[in-house]
Amino acid sequence: MFDKLFEPMKIGKLEIKNRLVVPPMHSGSATKEHLFSEQSFNYFAERAKGGFGLVITEFLCVSKEGLADETQVGIYDDSFINNISEVAKRVKENGAACFAQLHHAGIQSDFNATKQISVGASSIPAVNKLQPVHELTTEEVWTLVRKFGDAAMRAKKAGFDGVEIHGAHGYLVAQFLSKSTNKRIDEFGGSVTARSKFASEIIKDIKKKCGEDYPVTIRISATEDIENGNTIIDSAAQVKIFEEAGADAIHVSVGTIASRTIIVPNCFQPGFNIENSKKIKINVNIPVICVGRINDPAIAESIITSGAADFVSIGRQSISDPEFPNKIKENRFDEIFYCTGCMQRCIGGIKCEETDTGVSCMINPFSGKEGVWKIEKTEISKKVVVVGAGPAGLQAAWVLAKRGHNVIVLEKEKYAGGQYRLASVPPMKQDLARTIHTYTTLCNKYGAKIKYGVEVNEEILASYDADTIILATGSTPIVPPIKGIDGDNVYKANDLLSGNKIIANQNLLVIGAGLVGCETAEFLSLYNNKITIVDMIKEMAPLLGKTPRKYLLQKLEESDIKFKSETKVLEFTLDGIKYEHNGEEGILEGYDSIILAIGSRSYNPLVEVAEKICKEVYSVGDAQKASDAKIGIYEATKVAMKI
Repeated sequence: MFDKLFEPMKIGKLEIKNRLVVPPMHSGSATKEHLFSEQSFNYFAERAKGGFGLVITEFLCVSKEGLADETQVGIYDDSFINNISEVAKRVKENGAACFAQLHHAGIQSDFNATKQISVGASSIPAVNKLQPVHELTTEEVWTLVRKFGDAAMRAKKAGFDGVEIHGAHGYLVAQFLSKSTNKRIDEFGGSVTARSKFASEIIKDIKKKCGEDYPVTIRISATEDIENGNTIIDSAAQVKIFEEAGADAIHVSVGTIASRTIIVPNCFQPGFNIENSKKIKINVNIPVICVGRINDPAIAESIITSGAADFVSIGRQSISDPEFPNKIKENRFDEIFYCTGCMQRCIGGIKCEETDTGVSCMINPFSGKEGVWKIEKTEISKKVVVVGAGPAGLQAAWVLAKRGHNVIVLEKEKYAGGQYRLASVPPMKQDLARTIHTYTTLCNKYGAKIKYGVEVNEEILASYDADTIILATGSTPIVPPIKGIDGDNVYKANDLLSGNKIIANQNLLVIGAGLVGCETAEFLSLYNNKITIVDMIKEMAPLLGKTPRKYLLQKLEESDIKFKSETKVLEFTLDGIKYEHNGEEGILEGYDSIILAIGSRSYNPLVEVAEKICKEVYSVGDAQKASDAKIGIYEATKVAMKI
């Protein structure tokens, strides 16, 4: 099964053992001295151990004025060689090939890191920075060509098997390629060929300095998804030029920082970039690498077998599960932590205070803790009772069981999942249900027993004579003391998401514009309901990351869901919903049903009972503090690792 994924293939003359690639991703684990840390070394090594054929480093800066942030790793002088060589060494000794990605941020550079004015193909500033830009002179462009070549030589000396040029996502090379940012009138601007010259000369300089057989790939944005940006027509022409210049493979990405399609949330279908990859592949005779929310073995295999690409880049999926290739090869599909596209710990979690890591993963907190958190057998096996089979409880259970503890999980419902079951109901959130399946699979594998339909009380809890009790009883919806809130047409969001109540063809008022309220509204819009969201806050889903929030709001607009901001509900009356807005009161009329999505509060009724009968008691997840899953799962893991 999935034989194509594990067929070797060459990039240039270098054989890669399989078609699975870890693409360059900012790990957030480097230092302010622009060096990889021990955590960085462990991070890359873990993906090589997990079975990937090729690991590409995060972007390495070729010239100091091109630093994208204060912790970007440098390759702009020989002092960096020893540091970066450790990445190549660790990856290669664990069975994968390793490429270094060469990069210059151009107009996206960070003044805090560079202390210099930004440089660019033209003097057009970045839309997200609006800082002054120096347009590179022709001689300065040629100097940068040579700096890329010199950086490649350093990578070769450091032991890297090849290099990749970062020509995507609105950074310097992409700024030359794009008609939206390249307004030059010299040899590096104008036609598609001229705009491609900077990149093609870099390829030639690398080949000249490192040898014709040294592999060079280039990453591009097939489409930029911005006004006057490059389209697939431009990219298809440019890749031919790169091949002629000596490129050994094309890495097909999409978007720019401005378009927010570089890294997309779960509202995008897995493999959304396949068609672009196909169109690039038919224009070249060198291997093509496809990237774009590829989180499923079947999708990855189909990309290869259909001819859309020769390799697949497994980005966030390699964060959520570094063992993705090995688990596929060993038919351990039920054990895979499938990326949910939540973007909470990988993109939103860079340099995360709660976890003290760089990039990590909501569903798999071990990611980002490589070399720090090691699941090792405990010296003293304890009997541990976990109350609650939500994500935090299950995470604690399988980790404890793998460490050798005797674990029993007690769940009052007839199924596992807790809040994740409800969270998986809105459109494009189904991968959360797969996460619960993974957790229960691992519980079964390591011997944690799950008992369903158990309403735990003091007598039942005491009967297990546990050495340790973990309370993961979750949270309950907040129902504020508003007059009339107990009416027959008032429902909690949980009632709708659980399927206990189905509402169709109605005018609905959703009270609460947080993530639950917004996603519940989107879900209910599928049933031909007309929906208005009301809240005291100014904006919908304010705590959601920028990119997923952008697309969520877009979906709500497409569904014609209205929002009434800075509005406080005062009372539910026979005439309608009495409210206050800007100091004035009014009545909202014409709503058939009202949905409450005001938030949750911690539910931990057993804590005093547990502490009375057991010396070692922990509360995890929402039972500890009503928050979100990423914090709850992480805290549950911390507890499981110290017992």
